Amino acid sequence: MKRIAIGITAAICVLGTNAMAADLAARPFTKAPVMVDPGYNWSGFYIGGNVGYSWGRERDDGTLTGTQSVQVFRTAGPTPVGGPVVTPLAAQTIWGRSNVNGVLGGGQLGYNWQQSNWLWGLEADIQGSDEKSTNSVCSAIGCPAGSVLFPANYKLDWFGTVRGRVGWVASPRVLLYATGGLAYGHLDASAPAIGIGWGGTKAGWTVGAGGEFAIDRNWSVKVEYLYMDLGSFNGASASATTVTNALNTPAIGFNTVATTTTTGNFGTRFTDNILRVGVNYRFSGPVVAKY
Repeated sequence: MKRIAIGITAAICVLGTNAMAADLAARPFTKAPVMVDPGYNWSGFYIGGNVGYSWGRERDDGTLTGTQSVQVFRTAGPTPVGGPVVTPLAAQTIWGRSNVNGVLGGGQLGYNWQQSNWLWGLEADIQGSDEKSTNSVCSAIGCPAGSVLFPANYKLDWFGTVRGRVGWVASPRVLLYATGGLAYGHLDASAPAIGIGWGGTKAGWTVGAGGEFAIDRNWSVKVEYLYMDLGSFNGASASATTVTNALNTPAIGFNTVATTTTTGNFGTRFTDNILRVGVNYRFSGPVVAKY
């Protein structure tokens, strides 16, 4: 009886093995999917910060005009002799140039749309600036000796931009782009020696280019150059009056008094070259698995 049970068990094992082999032979052979390196997609919202340096340029241009009034008086009196003779002065150029350089830093936010290797985006940023300079405003081009009218101080307090971006994804994690749009900022200018100030907040334009490298699915670093033109800050004006008393002129017993009044009207144009590095954090999950 024991031998019969052993024989039945062996037969079942043989039949089971044959059935499994037949079943495997009947099925088509299918490979398991092979994972490849994930691609990187730049689409989505991002926010970040930056730091950099700016090479700003301010240019003062305008005109200095005036009149001279000459009046003769008798010394004993004094009694005027005839009416004053008023003569307009020849117009002179108001000219000034200086480099408004300094460190800057701020933050940016934006959104990207990637389609194939192309990218479109919008970005806005706001920057604090330490760009400043002190220079002379003169009555002749180049400020030759004797032409200095007054010293002036300039400082770009802050600026911001709202720009579009068009980029090319050179490799999955390397983005090259061009950018341009609106720029705005606040320039403070003053001449304490004569008690005037000008400047204010002005809108202009900016263009530039940059590159960005993705570190992982959320973080990226970038380097960017911008040229910014805020246009002219107009409305600066200064006046001065000098009086000269020439004794015994044109003869003994007479004085000639000359009163000269000059008025200068000018504006300051500001442009900037900006180089900055930054870091961005992207909120969307840009990794797309490919099979």
